[in-house]
Amino acid sequence: MDYKLEKQVWTDKDFEQMGWHDCNVYKIRLADDLELDIDYILQWNKPDLEGLPFTFWVAPATLVFKSVQNLTFDFDIGFENAFEIEDIESEGENCWTIITQQGEIQFASKGYEQHIRQQPFFEFGQTISFIERNGHSLDRTTKQENQNRNRKDIVQQRQKDLEDYENVKKRHLKKQELEQLSKARANNVLDTKQYLLKKKEINDQLFSYDYLLKGTKFESW
Repeated sequence: MDYKLEKQVWTDKDFEQMGWHDCNVYKIRLADDLELDIDYILQWNKPDLEGLPFTFWVAPATLVFKSVQNLTFDFDIGFENAFEIEDIESEGENCWTIITQQGEIQFASKGYEQHIRQQPFFEFGQTISFIERNGHSLDRTTKQENQNRNRKDIVQQRQKDLEDYENVKKRHLKKQELEQLSKARANNVLDTKQYLLKKKEINDQLFSYDYLLKGTKFESW
């Protein structure tokens, strides 16, 4: 399963094509430039079955606003490990606002570059774990080394996640089947015996899927 990157370095010329909604920020540095280490969501994938959550293609990225001036920020609360971007807005040629759930950062900048540091990860959530992304970084690179990506335990867990996701889809279909069965019974399409036998069969299958998914990230999907 792969995602083909359109480009590895994006700039303010691409602003209309880009979006940072729900992107996590892990690290910030301010010198001449404002640098942010983020998980950039490249694509929201519609679920294979209606009613299931979205999946995502996400990549570690360094977002750099150049020659920052007149920076102001207003946060309602502090943050410990990361905070989440709601949007980035541009007003005029050089005025920028980073809107987060904790507050806003406003500044003037000549523009930005965003470096996609690694190949995207297929994720069932909107972030990449600290270990899998190989920690935090503000490197302006498109070839960041990541020895953790091919670690045996991580590869095995990702494979298990894909297998679990297949069981999620099977369970989802069984839940839909149970709903249809109840409707058929309400409309007198099935007699009581047929209904009870089929209901028991489906519930037994649902119990099996619940058991297989217990304790996984998919338990409540």
